[in-house]
Amino acid sequence: MRPTIEEPVIPLAERRRSDRRSRPTSPWAALRGWQRRRDGRRSADRETYVDSFTRGDVILLIAIFGLNLLDAGCTLVYLSYGGMEANPAMAHLLSISDWAFLAQKCFVVGVWLVFLTVHKNFRFARFGLRVLLALYAGVFAYHVVLLVVTG
Repeated sequence: MRPTIEEPVIPLAERRRSDRRSRPTSPWAALRGWQRRRDGRRSADRETYVDSFTRGDVILLIAIFGLNLLDAGCTLVYLSYGGMEANPAMAHLLSISDWAFLAQKCFVVGVWLVFLTVHKNFRFARFGLRVLLALYAGVFAYHVVLLVVTG
């Protein structure tokens, strides 16, 4: 048996601040950015909110958002060759202006990326981020094929 080291017990009234572990991390703490927690410390804590991101998290987010921008750009190029937008909502935005189309693409994907990033340690969010990456990679590959065939 290990010898125990007795730590001084500080009365509650003399403590400078409350114990940060008295309540769980908020889902929005991740957006503040000055904390350091990247994942749960125990196996039971793996699906919890955190307030910091790994390099892999940032690379994944940039890749998804970058592929989204490439999708939008390729769509505009394809339309300039005489193609048509199959999505009626996007076709309506394109009838307004290219900027309305781009703003909507960036806004909607950005909101979803923030939501999924805040929940990144939960199974559905990890799945959602990977699915988004795969879908945008597939859409980009489709755009490449379209541009090669019609180009």
